[in-house]
Amino acid sequence: MPFWHLEGCFYNCVSMGTVILFFIYLRKRWNGYSSKYNETNWVMDMRKVALITDGWRRLFTYAWPAGILQRIQETGEDVNLYIFNSTGNWSRDAGYNRAEYNIYNLPELSDFDGIILELNNISSPAVLADVISNAKRSGRPVVSIANELGDFYYVGIDNYSAMKQVIAHLHEVHDCKKFWLLVGAQDNYESSCRLQGMLDYAKEHKIKIDKDDIWYGSFDYKSGLEGYKHLWDRHKELPDAVICINDNVAVAVCEAAAQMGFHAPDDFRITGFDNFDKAGFYTPSITTVGHIQEEAAYHGMDVLLRLWAGENVPKYNFTETEMLWQESCGCGKGSSRDARAHLKDQIMYSVESEEFDEEVLSMEAEMMQCNTVEEMMYCIPQCIPSLKCDAMYLVLDDHLNAYKKEAEKSIHLDAAPSDEGFYVHGYPRQMQMTFAYERDQRLDLDRQEVDGIFPTFDYPKPGQDFLFLPLHFGERTVGYVVIRNAVYLMEKQYLFQIMNALTRSMENLHKKEMLAYMNKKLSSLYIMDTLTGIYNRMGYQQLGEKAFRISKRNHRKLLILFVDLDRLKYINDTFGHEYGDMAICAAARALMQCSSRDAVPARTGGDEFVVVQTYQSDEASRDLVHRIRRTLEAEGKAQKLPFPLTMSIGTVVTDPDSNLTFADYVKQADGLMYEEKVQKRAARK
Repeated sequence: MPFWHLEGCFYNCVSMGTVILFFIYLRKRWNGYSSKYNETNWVMDMRKVALITDGWRRLFTYAWPAGILQRIQETGEDVNLYIFNSTGNWSRDAGYNRAEYNIYNLPELSDFDGIILELNNISSPAVLADVISNAKRSGRPVVSIANELGDFYYVGIDNYSAMKQVIAHLHEVHDCKKFWLLVGAQDNYESSCRLQGMLDYAKEHKIKIDKDDIWYGSFDYKSGLEGYKHLWDRHKELPDAVICINDNVAVAVCEAAAQMGFHAPDDFRITGFDNFDKAGFYTPSITTVGHIQEEAAYHGMDVLLRLWAGENVPKYNFTETEMLWQESCGCGKGSSRDARAHLKDQIMYSVESEEFDEEVLSMEAEMMQCNTVEEMMYCIPQCIPSLKCDAMYLVLDDHLNAYKKEAEKSIHLDAAPSDEGFYVHGYPRQMQMTFAYERDQRLDLDRQEVDGIFPTFDYPKPGQDFLFLPLHFGERTVGYVVIRNAVYLMEKQYLFQIMNALTRSMENLHKKEMLAYMNKKLSSLYIMDTLTGIYNRMGYQQLGEKAFRISKRNHRKLLILFVDLDRLKYINDTFGHEYGDMAICAAARALMQCSSRDAVPARTGGDEFVVVQTYQSDEASRDLVHRIRRTLEAEGKAQKLPFPLTMSIGTVVTDPDSNLTFADYVKQADGLMYEEKVQKRAARK
């Protein structure tokens, strides 16, 4: 609350009782909020929760933010959610995956009040270890969803007990004694718990399950096909029951068995897990274990709220599961789901997806014509009106502009920038916000500097979510995109396509800027003097003539200096050509430092130079000549040259109404320079 509001409240107190109540109110407000000053006002200290998650391949797991936000909104607590999402487990390009996972290095986790991890899909053990280590080091309470990680709080289903119930049902109700187990990877937490539940039950009931009966694969359909083939080739006959790690694998096994003429439940019984749509609508409907993913995230947020309130919270917090005995094990009579409603949903999703695909194609075509990344970002809300997010921000490594900046230099180009300047681990401490779009309007930014996430993405209104997505060219990190309240995008799975189109367009622009730089660099080789770095005779003729034509057309005067370095032959003969080169370079630097930004300084001969620049006044011209002489003298002293450095200078001012040519004026300046040189020789004699 602003102090002036408090002051107003205070002076409205008209009795001692009111004063007491007022200070009780203040104490409650200040216990709930801590204030911090930003550039313009005081804002209350909003609690912040970091959600670190990896999508399933290219899909965003919307259940996690949905559950967390539901709990925040129910309680009305002053909490905002910050989501750091990657798709680092689907590409076969290891560099791409590393750059996706790099988004986890963006947040300083100690800046948050609580951390929620959902790391089950991370394919890199090193990345997993880093995230866990960073979370521990933060000193903040950490909740892990569906994965037991160290000393963190666990929230999720009891995988062990659920799968133990599945095998118990098959054994005790259907008298199954021979089993195949198709599970996930050996290092996957959920799979390990489910497998252990089955093995422990088998041991307790003296059911033989050996290693030849187990297939370690993954959670996808392809793994089910491979697992069935592997176990069939080993046994050449079906077991009483096949227990699968999830419904994807179960459907795949049914399909593979059907190709050999076997069908469940007549020839074997089969179960899945997770209660996906395919379990209920497949024929036969698949016996499975139902649970709601949102509940895990919901209870994860609840754990943090209870910890903040000072409650004792158990380490393990289980959400509910439901056993769904269906046709595939011989129990059900078909799916209880509404097939017509499901088909309607699929039809509408298909229609929406087609419309969105058209919008993405249009957006990418527009982006490819853009000359800046700011224009590209603006194409997103313009081409996809269905985004329904509150705001979008683009934060970039300024190294992305290196080629463009170099190409815009007026005199000469430095050594070519290198894409090796991009980070492959972590982010630059200081980055540039180059685009901001809030509430249907684009904000004017002058490349606002961003140092860390906060206070840039602090927000005074609770129940908001900020989604952070990585931007990279292969393994090279170039920045990130932030979307505020991206609920629709997350739910509809549009994020990957949008980010992919943006990345391709940005990389295309980067390559165009690199090509433009290289072309200018190549051109500069023809017009630049290799010794001094200023223009050579060809450059002077091209650019000097051009400046003269423009000034004449605009009826403006030009100042032309013809400069000759004094006694260069004496320097070369007495001290050697190395010192002569040092003297020439010192003269070039003096001309560069003193001439105006629009000047064309050139070395036209061994010891001769010409400078062409806009004329300001006679006094300014005289001052320029004096500054050049003083700067040259200082250059010689700075390099401790064993001889003084001087130069002879002739100056002329062009007349736009005259018929004289550029060459005529240069010849006049040359003549004036020569007169000064003759006078110096006479003085020395």
